[in-house]
Amino acid sequence: MRVGIYGGTFDPVHNGHIIVATWMIEVARLDKLMVMPAYIPPHKIESERAEFSKRFEWLKKAFKGVEKVEISNFEGKKEGISYTFETVSHFEKIYGKLVYIMGEDNFLHLNEWYKYEELLKKIELWVYPRTCNFDAERVLKKFAFISNDIHVARDIPLIQISSTSVRDRVKKGLPLKGYVPECVEEEIKKTYAR
Repeated sequence: MRVGIYGGTFDPVHNGHIIVATWMIEVARLDKLMVMPAYIPPHKIESERAEFSKRFEWLKKAFKGVEKVEISNFEGKKEGISYTFETVSHFEKIYGKLVYIMGEDNFLHLNEWYKYEELLKKIELWVYPRTCNFDAERVLKKFAFISNDIHVARDIPLIQISSTSVRDRVKKGLPLKGYVPECVEEEIKKTYAR
């Protein structure tokens, strides 16, 4: 069974997350994809964010009916700082080697992650580009000494939506049509409106 983890803050979930998840299930040939919201992301400890329970509920609504996706509250139950290495180590005992999915923006800073070298040895990593000029070969070489099990999803559509842009649109009173799933649109507006 090929099981993947798609981690992130999801603050908030947006349509790009759903496109990436469904595309990666196909590209990485996954039997199951666990979408894993972070309780406290290590790189955003001081940042304000919507409470975990809200982000978790939004994900459940947004992904309802999407085949092979399971929304996991593992990091919420664990509480504290959400280190990917610890999450992967936990689920590796259940499923064996995992596929981990991350965006280009996180991949470029992977060497700042907790136990990143050990993490790379444990997983099959799939990176999805966020920009047209992503130099995949150069970046892959950066980590080649640790793992040769890193892949770039080359044919995935480029998604220019980000959670930051969604929050900014809410603060400016701009519409969210097309940015976020309709089922969570009003809740997202209420949460981030200032």
